[in-house]
Amino acid sequence: MAIASTDQASTSFIRTSCSRTLYADLCYSSLSPYASQVGHDPVLLARFAMNVTVGSLKPLSSYIASALRRTPSSSSDQKVVALKDCSELISDATDQVKKSEREVTGLEGLVGTQVTWRIGNAQTWLSAAITDENTCTDGFGDGSGGAGEDVEMEVRKKVKRAKQLSSISLALVNGLVNHR
Repeated sequence: MAIASTDQASTSFIRTSCSRTLYADLCYSSLSPYASQVGHDPVLLARFAMNVTVGSLKPLSSYIASALRRTPSSSSDQKVVALKDCSELISDATDQVKKSEREVTGLEGLVGTQVTWRIGNAQTWLSAAITDENTCTDGFGDGSGGAGEDVEMEVRKKVKRAKQLSSISLALVNGLVNHR
């Protein structure tokens, strides 16, 4: 019974932490499966959130690469350029989130300005990842139809989810300032 109680307390911790994010339901559904590993550790919760974010960015990157390979040479230059830009931006966003996760790893053993510095770095890199994700779809135009519209809509959908997960990661990292 103690294990069930511990898991229940951990999921409650995750629900409470997620309630402070813009996407509380997505946060909870994405992170509650890790309750037994997270326990009540806000650093671990933030790290798991970043790992989930990377987990959404990798297939997005693969999807864009695949779309580029399938794009006929007769497609508009704007579409090809937009997909290439998006591919590069998502790769950068993935790197930024990974750097952020590495930066908060081991915070438990640090104090004072070391903690502030590393949390600040993670906040900066997560913000940059969100900017990259936002910029990714800028080159697609207004979505008014035409060749490749299905690919653009799918990229927009996947980018939207990645942005939400990045936002969750940033919110949880921001919360570390209060826990340290």
